[in-house]
Amino acid sequence: MRNRLAAAPLLGLAVLLAACSTGGGASVAPATAAPTAAPTAAPTEAPTEAPTAAPTEAPAAAASVAVADNALGSILVDDKGMTLYVFLPDKAGPSTCYEGCAKAWPPLLSASAPTLGAGLSAADFGSTDRTDGGKQVTFKGWPLYYFAKDAAAGDTAGQGLNDVWYVVGPDGTAIGAPAAGGVTVKVATTSLGDILVDGDGLTLYMFTADADGKSACSGDCAANWPPLLSDAAPTLGAGLDAEDFATITRDDGSKQVSFYGMPLYYFAGDKAAGDVNGQGLGEKWYVLTADGKIVK
Repeated sequence: MRNRLAAAPLLGLAVLLAACSTGGGASVAPATAAPTAAPTAAPTEAPTEAPTAAPTEAPAAAASVAVADNALGSILVDDKGMTLYVFLPDKAGPSTCYEGCAKAWPPLLSASAPTLGAGLSAADFGSTDRTDGGKQVTFKGWPLYYFAKDAAAGDTAGQGLNDVWYVVGPDGTAIGAPAAGGVTVKVATTSLGDILVDGDGLTLYMFTADADGKSACSGDCAANWPPLLSDAAPTLGAGLDAEDFATITRDDGSKQVSFYGMPLYYFAGDKAAGDVNGQGLGEKWYVLTADGKIVK
């Protein structure tokens, strides 16, 4: 009996020591895990997140805008040399680029007037309140943006994309943008036959959801299907008649070219002349022939 009673405290002590040993092992685990997690997260996240996150993460500090010489001429950049762009559908007014568009084209945000480099005047800069929060820097009335695929200072991968995104010079000129009435529509032979394209051969589409000569495509839709914009009647190629074309006023005030009453669009997934990657998507987007017939 006495031996059994003596064994009980010893057994309790053994359990207590085992518990302490287990607890000591648990407290060490974070210390051993931390070194393995930190090195793997930092290298993989920084290259992919920095180009898009950096412009939008620190709006509390004033943004900086400068002028840099580039193959495109003298253009606006930020203090790190990252290129700034304007979006033609904004038409020197509030931003029309949100949601998916804003992910690809992050706005230049600043809580106060930007710091300016040589040759720039504070009178040309202002700000516009974004509906998704923050104040976006404007230049001569145009909201300014980055392009997410510009990875280094001097990159201009967004220049001319879908004929609506352009770098901007210190005089406020959207470099390379077509002048009013400068849009061209012509007919080109593609894998779908002879269809409407723009002056560079990029395919034009119609949207079956449009009705009564009005566009039903805005926001994310317009980011994927940029409208063919022009302040005046387009220049036409052979076989096209001016009376079949017109311009409509979009909700944002910009002018979109229409053909037989159908507003015309690009597809963001078309990268080169002759591409028809948007054909039949969602059973709503189709190319057009010279006589206004929808190709299905």
